[in-house]
Amino acid sequence: MSKQTPKAKILREIGLKTKNANFDSTCKVCGGAINGTSPKCSVAQVKIPTESRKANWIHTHCVDVDYHLKPETEQLIVETMSNSQFKAFTSGEEVPKTPPKDTPKETKKMPRKQKTEDFNPFAPNALAKKDPAGAALAELVGPHILGQFTDLVDTTLEEKVNALALPRTTVVKPLGDFEEVKVGLVHPCFDEALNLGRIRVNCMATGPAGSGKTHAARQIFETLKALPVEAGGFANPDSVRFAVLSCHNEMMPSDIVGPMIPNVSDGSENHRISESVKVFRDGGVLCWDEFDRLVGGTAVAANMALANDEWTMPDGTVIKKSEDLFILVTTNTLGQGKGRGPYSAAETLDGATLNRFANGVVLWGYDRAFERQLIGDDEIVSFYHDLRDRADKAGLVGRIISPRHMLNAKKMKHILGYDMETIRKLSLRDWNRKDLKAVGFDDAFISSALQTNGGAA
Repeated sequence: MSKQTPKAKILREIGLKTKNANFDSTCKVCGGAINGTSPKCSVAQVKIPTESRKANWIHTHCVDVDYHLKPETEQLIVETMSNSQFKAFTSGEEVPKTPPKDTPKETKKMPRKQKTEDFNPFAPNALAKKDPAGAALAELVGPHILGQFTDLVDTTLEEKVNALALPRTTVVKPLGDFEEVKVGLVHPCFDEALNLGRIRVNCMATGPAGSGKTHAARQIFETLKALPVEAGGFANPDSVRFAVLSCHNEMMPSDIVGPMIPNVSDGSENHRISESVKVFRDGGVLCWDEFDRLVGGTAVAANMALANDEWTMPDGTVIKKSEDLFILVTTNTLGQGKGRGPYSAAETLDGATLNRFANGVVLWGYDRAFERQLIGDDEIVSFYHDLRDRADKAGLVGRIISPRHMLNAKKMKHILGYDMETIRKLSLRDWNRKDLKAVGFDDAFISSALQTNGGAA
């Protein structure tokens, strides 16, 4: 085990949990990174009064003993410290060890001085009691210095946060002087896709499996319903629809527009419109999921809906497009067809079909900060992020490690009570020995994981 810092040792002495981080996270106090790889950060588990969580891991040097609490008792940390521990903690030095009692009995003891209370600079009116003149001077110049420092800190923090592009609980500001619309936790690509929806430009959200593309389509639908029409919202929010059509390689054009149903009594055929056509007619968000699984002829059948104001049905009926229609398709590829990668079922999309998404392609990927905030369990997220990094480094392009793994692992841990060792093995059941060795697992773990997997290597 790596040597702990003097501050960490003191916190451990009074019963707090401390360690050298084995996970990646963000400190709730300073906003800085907590590194789980070399060089590892020294962290301590405390209760932050303003946070809802019972305990948070923060940098050891960010612990404020006069503000933070012990998680178990919710007692101020400083109240559990001795004077020597407090003095050593604030100075960053180790608590002096008591020397061995080997002094001869006949040695005369020096007279003790009257014990004076250690100076605590954080106590109320501490400076005024110790140095009245200094306190008066600080009262005069302090506000000016503090104001300048606060402005600098605010500016620096704003720049750093903007540079991080962290996910957030989004508030959509309409175009013009209208009320804001609260959306919730969204992927960083949400704004770009939403803006296409505001102006009704076809959107192709392309990215890896499980990255949240289809879920975002539902969020866009709810947001456009709430926005005023002047800001790009739906003109008829009470009548719009939301539909998701899962595409596959064996789909026919009739699966998109609806089949012709024969009438057994007279032999005539009647057209039954599909859910896609209903959204085209009534407005809303039409999501064609896995659009790059469609074979060429079926995808071309969708071109009329993607580009025209009218859609001719197989029986000759003409359906007019609603002004509230927004079409969003999700893909794992850019329509270039099969290639080296995990999406071997992808088809090549016709150039005329791809042109329907001019200026509307959104490159949608995995986002670490979004995943960490979505899952809320650093131990789970750190394992899957590390596994994804190892797989990428080893060139295992066929190994998809998505937020779906993390969400399922969270249910297993917090509902079923599984430990992380069990979750790791369950996560790797579809891996083989060669791939497990490629990402650095040792032989003992591989044998155990494959045993869980029925022994198939």
